[in-house]
Amino acid sequence: MGKSIAAFSLLLLLLTGAMEKAEAQNKKGNDKKGKKTGATQSKSENAEAQKAQKLFFDGIVANLKGDAEGAIQAFKLCLTLQPKHDAAMYELARIFYDSHDKEQTLLYAENAAKTDPANKWYQSLYAETLSVNNRFEEAAKVYERVVSLYPSDYDFYFDWAYMLIQANKYAEAIKVYDALELRTGPLEDVSIQKQKLYIRIGQFDKAVAELQKLSNAFPNEVRYQLTLAELYQANNMPDKAQEVYNKLMETAPDNPYANLALADYLQTKGETAQAFEKLKKAFADPELPLATKAQRLSPMVEQKAANPADKDRIFELVKLVTDTHTTEALAHIIYGDLLNTYDQKEEALQQFTQASQIDGSSYEVWHQMLVINYELKHFDKLASVSTQVIELFPNQPYPYYFNGIACNELKTYDKAIKSLKQGTLISADNQNLSAQMYSLLGSIYNETKDFEKSDNSFEKALKITPNDPYILNNYSYFLSLRNFNLERAAQMAEKANQLEPNNSSFEDTYAWVLYKQKKYADARLWIEKAISRNTDNSATLLEHYGDILFQLNEPDKAVENWKKAKEKNGGSEFLDKKIKDRKLYE
Repeated sequence: MGKSIAAFSLLLLLLTGAMEKAEAQNKKGNDKKGKKTGATQSKSENAEAQKAQKLFFDGIVANLKGDAEGAIQAFKLCLTLQPKHDAAMYELARIFYDSHDKEQTLLYAENAAKTDPANKWYQSLYAETLSVNNRFEEAAKVYERVVSLYPSDYDFYFDWAYMLIQANKYAEAIKVYDALELRTGPLEDVSIQKQKLYIRIGQFDKAVAELQKLSNAFPNEVRYQLTLAELYQANNMPDKAQEVYNKLMETAPDNPYANLALADYLQTKGETAQAFEKLKKAFADPELPLATKAQRLSPMVEQKAANPADKDRIFELVKLVTDTHTTEALAHIIYGDLLNTYDQKEEALQQFTQASQIDGSSYEVWHQMLVINYELKHFDKLASVSTQVIELFPNQPYPYYFNGIACNELKTYDKAIKSLKQGTLISADNQNLSAQMYSLLGSIYNETKDFEKSDNSFEKALKITPNDPYILNNYSYFLSLRNFNLERAAQMAEKANQLEPNNSSFEDTYAWVLYKQKKYADARLWIEKAISRNTDNSATLLEHYGDILFQLNEPDKAVENWKKAKEKNGGSEFLDKKIKDRKLYE
């Protein structure tokens, strides 16, 4: 309703102005004619004026309805009846401006501006159109004329100066700003802009004077003095910068921005200890926004410190920030990231958990919690947290994957299957993740003896990522355990070893597939490769070696490796019987 009223009000304003202008033009024309001729002429002109105004009205309505083509047609017909109808020109210019037709915009904007040189809206659009066409000096002249007509409309000074800056007329732009300040007094935006312009034209002293003028006008604003110090530093005048900082420490010793800037300055001088003290003082101040502190800490947190002293400083700063902003999630996220960087997983998890309790809207925080719980093998927590994340972010695929992992480890296979199947439906944009979920489904179905679904899941995984060595290895191993499709298993195991050579687990799988194919000599070569690479061989690997040796008529060596497997507290259900009877059981 509000939008309709506003549009109607604008329409009335435009129509009223246009009608008043038309009446004035008609009256002026009639004054120059005889009474009889004037009466006839006036009647004809009034009819044309009324028709033109109706067309103008139609154009406004069409434009409000979003019918740009209809509006253009109506405005152009209006101009055929009244070629000097500046409002129609202006409306056409605006339509063409919105459609990025530079040529037509310039044509109508220029005509409107020339028809009514005192109309500031026409002049502004004309100047803007000139600037779009990179005719900045001409645009500046238009604004110069507007300022002369409307000297108290301060926005036009900024527009005028901007066009001069775009035309690289820096000294002239400064004069415009000077003229504005004669009317307004010192303005922050103007002084800052003038300072930058003085630097561009090499007038350093005047740039300094602008900042000093601001400092004098607003003595409680530390920003201006800090900018002045930075200006001195940027121009190789450290002594002058030091003077400014010394003064700041006298007048605003507790200002966090002053302490932050001084810390940076001291660091450039190599005064690390003093810089750190100033940094601590700034970071301990709750008035310094957490976002500012986070920006400073980010590069420190992301990589490990080269020496213990730097590490201690970083931890002290981050702990200080967390204590100062204890109710802000970002503070705990920063601390969690730091702890995670230094592999303090449990402590990092605590911080991320606190962050999620303060603000649970950040998926990245929850994702970190999922990853850390997985790394710590906290599968109970992983199952619980991933379930919560699925409820909060149902369109994120990773929580389903982590829930599948957790439920698989907890042997709640039905829940794992449900989560993974849901996850595959929404992970189309992440092909690798989809493949991993299908692979895990294959493993779970194998565990539950649903071998057809297991094979189908692995085949889907390999269709997505045919060169994933881990999927190839796992699928191959499960087939070998069932003595099923051994030729396919051998091909996959061989490919896995080609893709990732020197992986003892992959070599063990290939050896076991060859064993199942009764290729015992080849199996021995591969199992010995696996054992040679792994000083902490698993019970399964050693038991496999014993089985292969037994088939090669080396029972003593076979029993010896079966006993080694038993020492690892693992192996198959037949291991004790193999050792006792010195025979192979499968």
